[in-house]
Amino acid sequence: MKNFLIVSSSLMLFSCSHFNHDQKTVALPYSSELLQTIQKSTQDRVPAQLTAEALEEKSPRRVYFSSLYYQYLVLSSYLHEESAIQSCPAFHHDKVETDSRALPKVALYKASHIDPAGKNYFPELAFNRGFSLEDHQQNIRQELDILCEEGVSDNYYKFDNLVTYYADKKAFHSRPNAMASVLKIPVFANYYLVKMLEAGAGHQGDEEEMRFIRLSQTHWFGQYVVRAHEQRDQFVKNKLVTR
Repeated sequence: MKNFLIVSSSLMLFSCSHFNHDQKTVALPYSSELLQTIQKSTQDRVPAQLTAEALEEKSPRRVYFSSLYYQYLVLSSYLHEESAIQSCPAFHHDKVETDSRALPKVALYKASHIDPAGKNYFPELAFNRGFSLEDHQQNIRQELDILCEEGVSDNYYKFDNLVTYYADKKAFHSRPNAMASVLKIPVFANYYLVKMLEAGAGHQGDEEEMRFIRLSQTHWFGQYVVRAHEQRDQFVKNKLVTR
C-alpha cells in the first residue's frame, strides 16, 4: 500500500520536458463534500481489470488528442479566437473527424458576487488578469502543436499512466484528492470547465466526449460534473449569484 501511495502521488509529477517550467496554470475549484458523496456511491461499480483494448477501438493516444482538440475548439469558439490547425501529421484522421463535430455554446459567468457556499461550482472564477482563459487556451494550443508534430506530450503521458496503472485501482478512485489529481491532466480540467459553462441542463456529453472517462474508468468524475452543474444552476435560479 505504501508503494502504491508513493507511485500514485507521483502520477501527476511527470517531468515537463516539452513545456516551460514557469508555464502558468490554475487550480479549478470543486466541492470536496459533493465529490466524496459521489465516490461512495460509485466505488463498488468500478470494473476490475479492464484493458484499454477491451474498452475502446481507439488508442489512449488518439483519445487524448481528439478530446483535447475538441475542447480547444469549444473554448476558441467562445473566445472568438482563430483555432484552425492547418496540419497535424501525427493525428490527421482524428483532426479531420473532430473538425466535423458540432460545438456547444458556453457562457462565462462573470459574477461580482457569489454566495460563499456556491464558489466551488464556478470554476471560471479561477481565471484572472494574471492568468486568463485566453492564456489557458494558448497553453492548450501549445500542447496540440507538440502532439501534432511528435505524437506525444508530457500531459499525454500523465493520462496514459492513469489509464495503464490506476484505472482499475479502487483505492485511487476513492481518494479524497483524486479530483485534484485528475484535474492536473488537461482533458479532465477542460471537460470540467466546458461542461460547467455549457448552457442548459448538465450532461456527461456524447460517446466521443466520454472516451477518456471510460478509458480511465473515472465514472465518478463524469457524475461529479453533472451534479455540480445542477448545483450551479440552483445558485443562479435562486439568485444567489449577482452580476
